[in-house]
Amino acid sequence: MILECKQCGGQVTFEEGMLVSVCPFCGSQNTVGKSAGEQSGLVNRANYLRRNNEFDKAAAVYEALLRADNTDYEAHWGMVLCRYGIEYVEDPATGEQKPTCHRTGEEPIYTDLSYKAALEYAPLVVREVYEKEAAE
Repeated sequence: MILECKQCGGQVTFEEGMLVSVCPFCGSQNTVGKSAGEQSGLVNRANYLRRNNEFDKAAAVYEALLRADNTDYEAHWGMVLCRYGIEYVEDPATGEQKPTCHRTGEEPIYTDLSYKAALEYAPLVVREVYEKEAAE
């Protein structure tokens, strides 16, 4: 399965059974959710909107995915990224994609209900990626 990178938009290949894959273009770790197979068009659309800082529109797509399956950890994670307005920007010194917040809230990410749901439903290998990204 091929999905768009959540950080740069490049094509990321996921072999059968893979939950995490590295983008060959930006080197970021990408995770795949439960609905990516049958709903890959919606997943790519939501990620595209978020990458273009259209956070409210992206959140509406993630919400549609969650209405279909509330245990879709990837859609919960997308909601977190939208809520905090996360845009990944290339660090000119290292070339790494770094999260930049366009929205702030009074509560830390660790208390966010979507973040907690993403961790609750995600397999361990995906949960580790989310925890690392949240720490950044």
